[in-house]
Amino acid sequence: MLISLRVLTLAIAERAQVLLFALTLVIGGVFQRKKHWYIDYYYRGRRQREKVGPSKGEAIQALCVRKSEIAQGKFKLLPKRGAPTFEALAEKYLDLVSIHKRGHHVERYIIKTLIAHFGKYRISDLTAEDAEKYKTKRSRSARPATVNRGLGLGKHMLAKAVEWGMIADNPFRGVRNLEVPKRDERVLSADEEVKLLAACDQVRSRLLRPLVVLALNTGMRRGELLGLEWSRVDLDQRTIRILNAKSDAGRRVIPMNATVHSLLSDLAKRTTSPLVFPSSRKPGEKLLDLKKGFKKAVQVAGVYKIRFHDMRHTFATRLIRAGVDIITVQKLLGHSKITMTERYTHSLADVKMAAVSKLDLAGVCSVPDPNRTPSPTGVVAESEVNSFAAST
Repeated sequence: MLISLRVLTLAIAERAQVLLFALTLVIGGVFQRKKHWYIDYYYRGRRQREKVGPSKGEAIQALCVRKSEIAQGKFKLLPKRGAPTFEALAEKYLDLVSIHKRGHHVERYIIKTLIAHFGKYRISDLTAEDAEKYKTKRSRSARPATVNRGLGLGKHMLAKAVEWGMIADNPFRGVRNLEVPKRDERVLSADEEVKLLAACDQVRSRLLRPLVVLALNTGMRRGELLGLEWSRVDLDQRTIRILNAKSDAGRRVIPMNATVHSLLSDLAKRTTSPLVFPSSRKPGEKLLDLKKGFKKAVQVAGVYKIRFHDMRHTFATRLIRAGVDIITVQKLLGHSKITMTERYTHSLADVKMAAVSKLDLAGVCSVPDPNRTPSPTGVVAESEVNSFAAST
């Protein structure tokens, strides 16, 4: 009798727990306050409210997600009052994550722009709508690619906040990037190169011309050039070792031609810094950027629609046109995949087009088209007749 009573008591308790759990899932809803929709639900007997955004549909979907997480035991309740501001998150991110990145100097500037927009907000209050507003406002003064870099960094910062237990979910995770218009790669002609190098001498930056010359003759990226140290330059063996590459495949050894060897030998005689291109403003640090100087030189030279990265395109295209095999070009550029190098084979098509275009200048006349409207005199010009007769 006692055993039956105990079994009955346990059954009633289990039934009560099931009913309570079902009630927890059923109770809840969405409501609007001003322009934002919120979700309202219960978790372990405590009422929870979360701000979602301007869409009722997204709020309903978010409520379903929360109920599903609770049912599967995956929901983690994080106290909103303890969530830091975005500015506080940025400081922690700079100290723990950004400092270990190769481009942390540039990233520090991007984070400043994010702090200017989100700094005072608690990260638990941020929504996808806030990210959309950032895109709209930032795109008024910056290009789409710049906006996307800021948005991507913001997403990663909030992803780290989730990892560190500051918030339950990343509110920027599903926000799409702006569409970036494709830009054709430019290749400097010999005449444009002469004009650009002459213009570099008229710009204040004394290191701009050497940087451009090295880029044209080595194909090194801007970051690789600015971070180049003399310890990686072997003037006796005429080689440059690239270690600060974007990927493992980018680590490579580039041989010097006569132009590069002469230039680096001259720079080595006048430098006291371990860096090939040190900053003139901050001794001991590398030159951070050269956009202003390069832009000024491009304007002075009258060579438009040219970026510094186009020096690398010019290097690769000239090698292809000179008959260098694509595998060698891939190794010199530090590409991980051959498909990245194949885009430079367009230069062969340019050479073929130039070759057949020479026929237009050779004075060769094609057979007259019988459907062509006759000349006013109704006869073919005497010079054309003679040319056609000679060809037959």
